[in-house]
Amino acid sequence: MTQTTKGTRRRQAWRAFLIQSGLSVAVIVLALLPAALFDDRTLTVIALLGASLVVLAISVASASRLMRLLETANDKIATLTTHDDLTGLPNRRWFFDRLDEEVDRARRYGNELSLIMVDIDHFRQVNDTFGHPLGDLALAEVARLLAANIRTSDIVARYGGEEFVIIIPESGAEKTVQAAEKLRMVVEVNDISLEGPEVKVTVSCGVADLKSVVPGKGGLRDALVLAADHALHRAKENGRNQTLMHVAEHERQLPLV
Repeated sequence: MTQTTKGTRRRQAWRAFLIQSGLSVAVIVLALLPAALFDDRTLTVIALLGASLVVLAISVASASRLMRLLETANDKIATLTTHDDLTGLPNRRWFFDRLDEEVDRARRYGNELSLIMVDIDHFRQVNDTFGHPLGDLALAEVARLLAANIRTSDIVARYGGEEFVIIIPESGAEKTVQAAEKLRMVVEVNDISLEGPEVKVTVSCGVADLKSVVPGKGGLRDALVLAADHALHRAKENGRNQTLMHVAEHERQLPLV
């Protein structure tokens, strides 16, 4: 949470507290006026009981307001700890937690599960040519294109640097390759305008599924990630801007469309 957001939340909390305190004092003072002006014990008791109810209502309303502020702050903190600030995508930590769940679900019900690893080609050159601020804009735009061109059941996250990962539930490698190729082509045909200059950005993709990997010391999850990552590195070594699929200890290159 940024300092500006913290300051805003603090001011809102203090405002709610001061309003509650001021209204409570005002009600109590008004309730005591009958006792000061009139020698009528019944009227005084009624006024004090009424004031107590009003103060209680004010306290409940103020507590409700403070609870909403607290919940909003907690939601913001949760988002910051699980999402990448630059792209708005879930981060690596969140990705691994979710992948664990998807692997367990796939094994429990015998479903297929695939993973796509995506890396922006020559991203260092983009940074060196246009500067890091514009490079960040290119990174965010690629993230937007990936998120906008997957199924609602798929899960995209930022893996780190210029790498992204996409979990594809209930889909084998052959079908997932088609999804990866679609993403690769979408990025290739969309020139990214960076506040003036247009940059041609391409990506390389590595695909793996549970059927093609054998769990090692790190378990099935790590074997799946390693297989997709290995296919991605082979794609980059073979010239970039292409998709490679991991198939039982080797990768098969797919022809570019």
